[in-house]
Amino acid sequence: MTLKEQIQKDFIAAMKAGDKLLKSTLSGLKAKITEEEKKENKTLTEQEVLNVIVKSIKQRQDSFDAFQEGGRQELALAEYAEMVELEKYLPMQMTIFEMEVAARNLMKEVISSADKPMNQQVIIGKTIGAFNKRYKGKADLKKVKAIVESVAK
Repeated sequence: MTLKEQIQKDFIAAMKAGDKLLKSTLSGLKAKITEEEKKENKTLTEQEVLNVIVKSIKQRQDSFDAFQEGGRQELALAEYAEMVELEKYLPMQMTIFEMEVAARNLMKEVISSADKPMNQQVIIGKTIGAFNKRYKGKADLKKVKAIVESVAK
């Protein structure tokens, strides 16, 4: 079953069960997937659907942070609840140790493939970019950035 099919199946189950939170969350996600398909004029691949999910989670995280800073706890909790529901569609998340090992290996690849010396910021940026490409959706990029920066020191 594809990710898109699973989302549709879960949406129908949420409607039948009267789960307003899940129904609302998946309805919004389905709309974003459809919008992306219309924009691209094609059916999205699994990776592209995953990208839409990751983007939706990031938007909710940003809203959650903004509501927290603004003292709007009820709105922050609503964003957090939706974020938790969407995270269920992500692949198994990497552990800190796995992220560190992957970051070290990718940094070695970035440095060895360079045709000229690079400064530390360029190495960090290229490593994070390579990590995101290879492990899309499997790790929080804020954590990855912190790990890559600590490894680069």
